Amino acid sequence: MNNKMNILINHCFDYLRGTFSKQQAFLITLGIALLKWMEKTEKYAVSAKLISNALTDADHLGQEIKRHEEQFPEFKGILNTLLDKLTENPADYLKELYSEMNIKEIRTKEDFQELINKIVQTGSWESGITKTPACIARLISRFDDITNINSFADFSAGTSSIALEIFKQTHHQPFYYAEEINTTAYLISKLLMIVNEVKNYRIVNKDPLNEKKLDDIQRFDLVVSDIPRNLRYHKTLNPKDPRFRYGPPSKANAEWALIQNMIYHMNSRGKAIVIGSKGMLVRGYESMIRAAIVHEDLVECVITLPDNLYEDTNIGTEVLILKRNKPMERKGGVLFINASEYRERLNPYQHTLTWQGIDKILTAYHLNLEKEGSSKLVPTAKVAEYEYRLNPVEYIDFESLKNQFVQTVPLGEIAEITRGVNLTKKELEELETRGEYYYISIRNIENGRINYEDAPKMRPKSWDWNEKYTIGTDDIIITAKGWETKVAMVDSDFKNSIISSNLTRIRVDRRRYNPYILFEFLQSDIGKRMLESIQTGTTVTLINNKQLGRLEVPVYPRDIMEEIGLLLEKNQKIYQERVKEAEREYEEKRAVLIEKLGLTKGL
Repeated sequence: MNNKMNILINHCFDYLRGTFSKQQAFLITLGIALLKWMEKTEKYAVSAKLISNALTDADHLGQEIKRHEEQFPEFKGILNTLLDKLTENPADYLKELYSEMNIKEIRTKEDFQELINKIVQTGSWESGITKTPACIARLISRFDDITNINSFADFSAGTSSIALEIFKQTHHQPFYYAEEINTTAYLISKLLMIVNEVKNYRIVNKDPLNEKKLDDIQRFDLVVSDIPRNLRYHKTLNPKDPRFRYGPPSKANAEWALIQNMIYHMNSRGKAIVIGSKGMLVRGYESMIRAAIVHEDLVECVITLPDNLYEDTNIGTEVLILKRNKPMERKGGVLFINASEYRERLNPYQHTLTWQGIDKILTAYHLNLEKEGSSKLVPTAKVAEYEYRLNPVEYIDFESLKNQFVQTVPLGEIAEITRGVNLTKKELEELETRGEYYYISIRNIENGRINYEDAPKMRPKSWDWNEKYTIGTDDIIITAKGWETKVAMVDSDFKNSIISSNLTRIRVDRRRYNPYILFEFLQSDIGKRMLESIQTGTTVTLINNKQLGRLEVPVYPRDIMEEIGLLLEKNQKIYQERVKEAEREYEEKRAVLIEKLGLTKGL
């Protein structure tokens, strides 16, 4: 049956796409399937037949849709958007599509209900609507016993996929309230409530951050929200709005405005489940908001999910659970869970969270389970030490990896850590005149070395740049920003250079540590994982100096440090000499061969 439905949906989309846009093809297919479902119901069958008979006449179709939506107010705007608005001249397309859905495998009301759900699942993305992946909706719906919930809300509802999954878990139907700013998503959400026979709901087409009247506030047992990624808000937010009592949110990223709105709508025993990006957990300019919420002991659990769960982005996914009246065993603490490895390929573009991963998360959450490398209960005092970052990987992986060594020392205690200079394109062009220093950026870090080719030359802007931003023998250069972390060792025949702001210079105090041992540690698998655990950012990762200074580096006995450090240094120098010799030999032989070809004549 599933295969038949998928074939039918794709056939309908392909049939319409020659004439209609992808979005129109999706909406028209959904509209015709809705008509077929209505014909199978007792309540709407007669009205649906009148609409079906008018499919080839645009004027008559519009009249019938208007009549239906007046007779059945729950449909207001739905059929008008799906069929009438999009098809001023339907010709035979609608009738043909209607006939295509007359197949023996799809005949009952329940069949068409399933077909409609599949059309939304398949076509939402093409309509510009980001749909919560089924695996996340399944997870969210299982955090609570739904039979104990009388009401729940979603303030970024989309097509209400999370709500529908919650309703699947029980015959008990709690009241569902939703807000959605996208009009098409709002109408589809209403449609799905009708088709899936949800009775007790209210869905509103509005901006959830608009100021509300104080007498119109509703409180809920459960509030959920899948916050759109990279959400920017262009309206002015009122800092005196009572919803923002934990701190004024940023327009640059409105995630914490929406999260505070969710908290505001939790009742005295309420819970909020937020689906968002890593950024909301670690961004520095929002630490004040996170601190206030942590101090109020509202943060119950934070979960890292696998990356690439969404069809339209490979950004990682995080789940933040907030709760009033936390259970006694979790008061004064936060449970962190890392489930990033529990993934499997869903299609060429997307991962899914495995059932095993869902079970592991729910077991850890419900039993307050701590397990090395996957879950950890952290006191809120420790969260304060981490400057209120709520990244599970940082608490779980960093501590777990650190514990593999007998003794460690923070990098900031053995080295001077300096971020490079930030220059605009215009400033760099002005400094290129009479330039004597190479300006090194991420692209110049290759295979543990600095490649000076293609690096522009510049002069220092002031005398103190020579100390602040230049490189010297045995300095370690690490990328502070970018898609991946790169590390390079500065050799003895380095060229005068200034590092850019996307690089950081680590200048080791040789009295306390060996730079060659540190270089190898940073390049090792365990070193890379520890660096990943302190990174911030979503699509582009960041490591700030303060975080890097916290990185725990293994401590070795002095005699071993000196012996192995000396051997590593010697090995590094032999390698560099052989590479240079190989390059010279290559160029000499190449020159001879090119000359034999006569390609140097006239030069």
